[in-house]
Amino acid sequence: MSDNKVKQKVESLQKPIDFIEQFRSQLEELDKARRDSEKKAAEYFDKLQRLQADMENLQKITKRQMESVTRQASEALVLKLLPILDALQQAGNFAHSGKSLSVEEIAVGLGLLQKQLTEVLRTEGLEEISAVGQPLNPGRHEVVSCVERDDRPENTIIEEMRSGYLLNGKVIRPSLVVVSKPKVGKSEGSEKSGPA
Repeated sequence: MSDNKVKQKVESLQKPIDFIEQFRSQLEELDKARRDSEKKAAEYFDKLQRLQADMENLQKITKRQMESVTRQASEALVLKLLPILDALQQAGNFAHSGKSLSVEEIAVGLGLLQKQLTEVLRTEGLEEISAVGQPLNPGRHEVVSCVERDDRPENTIIEEMRSGYLLNGKVIRPSLVVVSKPKVGKSEGSEKSGPA
């Protein structure tokens, strides 16, 4: 065989070997990339688990703090109410003692207790909703009755049956009110009944 033919045969055999080496090199690169991706995925998963544990711990701490704040607020309110409870107990003891008080003295005592209780509740954010003489506000007033009146505009509150209250600006109990409505004339009423 000539040198040329040998050279061509060697070159023809060399091409598959080069292809195999390239393929191996690509496989090694892909394997390295896969290992790097798996390592990064494991790191991300570990970080995610730590973040989840931190979040759960934060939720537990927040819940404990909220419970503590609620207990402290309740304790402060109860401490403000205790003098009123003491006064009521003294009044009960006095009533059972057989001694008597005049109606005026009882009224003054009850007025003082109401004033004291109102002040405690006011410091906690309680505010009475104004009603009589005001226009009806469905968000603050609940109508229990209507009364025909010509001297007041329609839906003006003419009587308050039960006080309503706001707590820190939010309605916690609407006022029960009586509102005005226009008088219905006799001629209007007969026209509505229709022909006989």
